[in-house]
Amino acid sequence: MNYKEKLKPVRFRQSTIVGRCFNEEMESDRGRAINSAAVRRLQQKTQVFPLETNAAVRSRLTHSLEVQQVGRYIAKTMFKKLSEQDLLEKYNLLDYKDGFVSAIEISCLLHDIGNPPFGHFGEEAINLWGKDTLSVVFNEKFGKESRCKDIICDLVNFEGNAQGIRILHSLQSLNLTYTQLACLLKYTRSAYEDKPCDDDAFKYRKKKPGYYLSEEDLFNDIMSQLSVSPGCRFPLTYIMEAADDISYCIADLDDAVDKGILTIDQLHSEIKKIWKSFKEKEEISNAVVDDGYLLKIADEAYEKYMSEPHNKKHAYILTLRTKFVNDLSNYAAQRFIDNHEKIFHGELDESLLDGDDKYHLATETLRYVAVNNVFNHREVENLELKGYAVISGLLKLYTPLIQLDYSDFKVLVEEDRLKKFPIATRLFHKLSSKHRGTYCQAVEYIYSTKTPSNEEKMMELYHRSRLIIDYISGMTDQFALEEFQNLTAVVS
Repeated sequence: MNYKEKLKPVRFRQSTIVGRCFNEEMESDRGRAINSAAVRRLQQKTQVFPLETNAAVRSRLTHSLEVQQVGRYIAKTMFKKLSEQDLLEKYNLLDYKDGFVSAIEISCLLHDIGNPPFGHFGEEAINLWGKDTLSVVFNEKFGKESRCKDIICDLVNFEGNAQGIRILHSLQSLNLTYTQLACLLKYTRSAYEDKPCDDDAFKYRKKKPGYYLSEEDLFNDIMSQLSVSPGCRFPLTYIMEAADDISYCIADLDDAVDKGILTIDQLHSEIKKIWKSFKEKEEISNAVVDDGYLLKIADEAYEKYMSEPHNKKHAYILTLRTKFVNDLSNYAAQRFIDNHEKIFHGELDESLLDGDDKYHLATETLRYVAVNNVFNHREVENLELKGYAVISGLLKLYTPLIQLDYSDFKVLVEEDRLKKFPIATRLFHKLSSKHRGTYCQAVEYIYSTKTPSNEEKMMELYHRSRLIIDYISGMTDQFALEEFQNLTAVVS
């Protein structure tokens, strides 16, 4: 294993500053990412509770900052363990530590960058619009084209991870190193590729789309430049994923307590009940359940809660989080080292937190507590339905731009108005210049063709569809709500 094969400062476009080492290039990536508008928008995108006014409740940004810290801790712990075994020089990591840790930190900061307004229900709205509207339009106009099926499949499989790569590369044009982008490629199949079967060797790594057709050439170039085999992952991605999984286990419950959805007594009771329920599952070792790892932590937290005279809820959550995050981070670092060969080659088809042991059972317990008591809570479900209505409504409002034929939309783009379609003209004017610019760049070769083929017209409509999806999925929760109210003349 030679990390010089993986940690390369290669970019899509050569940097204007030449001669920098890997660590310096990763510092440059840090600056590009932190100063991007896409990161700033995360402060007004939901984590669990849409349109939340309580600043103490997590947004996508504050969640990502927590994930960033956990990712840094796992990476540093792993380096410490490798150093103790005198393996850093063997793996050519001695001169790459700062850049390695920075790449993980920034991937943690950016891991939710592609999530739409209102989280998974915004995602669901986009995919249903794709199935109900885009698929009909494409089949009517281009059903006989050989790639029409792939195009439709690509457009009806919106996924936050794939959108994140698109935002960073195609929309924001941050020109991050391939190493940094590879850290974010959590899944390794295209959006038009079928989901793998249960017995597929890549079942875990391909369970969701990782990139769209529009970024396929970029994806292939990244994998080639960093010596990653087809379907496999970049090794640092496993750490970013583990940091996210560790962080949200506690965060969602913390927010639920802060909002009064769960009391500490209820939370404590649910943790004990769900942990003990695993005794009935054949796939879980009874010895692991009987060991009571999470129960011991919860009991310690409850003792702090009972003895604390003032901020009692904070005492419980702090004790639970501190012990849990520390243990799980060390566990993830050790799992990385124990499976180093497979992880280096991206062949491990599970997360660092998987396994029939107490740590995996702890994460599963907290996940079930959140699903049963937070995500299914009436307040959360009502907000999710509201978000779904907003995003569905916006997509329906912008559908006239999709229904225009190729020649009419080309006139609208080139002349900035279409007299016979005043509604479409005004909708087009509302699209951001950045998104319009990305679209124009993508279809430049088609517009320059005197008589474009049917296949080229199909690709133009594909990029036009991406234009609408990019614009609406990039909105913050509040802006999406205000835009929907504005366009529907609804008074809030």
